[in-house]
Amino acid sequence: MPRIFSIKNEVDSKYIFMLAFMLALFSSGVPPEIVILHLSREDTFEPYTKVFKKIRNLVSGYRYKFSSAITYSIKNLNIRYLKEFLIRLSQAVNFGDDMIESLSREIDFTLSEYNAYSARLIESMNNFLTIYATLNSSLTFLVADITILSLIYSGGTTLITQLTILSLALLGNLTLVMYLLYRPENYIRYNVIDKLLLTLAISLSIIFSIIYTSYIVLMVTGIVLLGVGLRYRIYENKINRIERHFLLFIRYFSRNYAIVSNLKESLMAVLRGDLGDVKPLIKRSLNRLNFGINKEKIFRLIGDESGSVLVSILSKVLYETISMGGNVMIIGEILSKIGDSVLNIRSRKEQNGRAFETSIYALQTASAGVSAALISIVGMLNNIFSTQNVSTVFSFSEVNIDMISRIFLIILLILSFSNGIAITLAYGKSLYVSLYFIGILIILSSISYHIVLILTGNIFKELVSPSGLLQTT
Repeated sequence: MPRIFSIKNEVDSKYIFMLAFMLALFSSGVPPEIVILHLSREDTFEPYTKVFKKIRNLVSGYRYKFSSAITYSIKNLNIRYLKEFLIRLSQAVNFGDDMIESLSREIDFTLSEYNAYSARLIESMNNFLTIYATLNSSLTFLVADITILSLIYSGGTTLITQLTILSLALLGNLTLVMYLLYRPENYIRYNVIDKLLLTLAISLSIIFSIIYTSYIVLMVTGIVLLGVGLRYRIYENKINRIERHFLLFIRYFSRNYAIVSNLKESLMAVLRGDLGDVKPLIKRSLNRLNFGINKEKIFRLIGDESGSVLVSILSKVLYETISMGGNVMIIGEILSKIGDSVLNIRSRKEQNGRAFETSIYALQTASAGVSAALISIVGMLNNIFSTQNVSTVFSFSEVNIDMISRIFLIILLILSFSNGIAITLAYGKSLYVSLYFIGILIILSSISYHIVLILTGNIFKELVSPSGLLQTT
């Protein structure tokens, strides 16, 4: 499973921002030892920070040379791209290369590699989701076939129950593998309350729906999950808008600051433009600056109040550039380039998510309709086979219709959770937003199940009536 090990084999956006952070420090003219010292204090860039802490300890504590400390630190390092970069960094420092030019080339190369890997991952995800949707839709039809065969060949509900458990276990494993393979990078902060709410919403909805299984209970569960998920979807959409506008702010701010070299005047100049959802954050930052609050705290609060990890990293790099006297113009362009790549990849995922979402809605509705139709068919066959004329010819075991109905409603519930997570991964969103799609799928399943059950029930009731085609007497 390549995605599971991609943390060590393929670059991520956090690594590229770490390179931008190093470039910001080197642009101020500080020696590499100071750059390593600053990096070792930044927990934002974990797991890379651990390596730089080790290098710092060897350089500061044991008086190792810079190149010797790097050589010793990367011996057991299993992050391939970081290991190769540190070797190149050591050589650049030893030969006295221009670190700004060297790191700029490194960022361009790494960014190209990141974009190529993301494109391959999206293509792989599209192929996987196609197979996933096909398998999911076939599970309901498989259980339907076994139900009919159990009725005809006296298999009873035991065989149906066993096959249902097997199908749901297969579906759960497939969803877990899909999540591990294509889990998106998380740029949004959630607190403990949100995590607890997510856990309770999923666990309680499943437990409640299984204990009190009916289409009405599923409908209510879907409405509740839809409401909770809608809150998170609106919140994440707001964060995404903030991130887009913050990149615009960085472009304007870096150009203004490169000319006036004054934080207050640069912020005032940028506020004259259209900054969208970022404008309140910048206004509050300017007010804090007027009250004499520390600049580091001002930039840190921008990231904290935005709720975005991406904005926090961008603010941190921008502050380090200003505080260390680095080249704000160059760093602003680099940050804009990296941010644009991240947002472009996100846009591609959203396009794929819309197409996949539509197909899953259609498949889920069809599965619910087939399940309801099967309940009516099994009920009709029970009535036919229970007649005296037929029972003397065919040997069969009656099937508990209520039990079959509960089984199919549970299958639709678990399918809704799996498909909702699949849609979320296709969009590149977090699991919190999956509650929104799960709620929609449960509501669609409940409505489709109930309507088809009524229609097919009326049809088969007419067929087995005394004046119908299939008379039971």
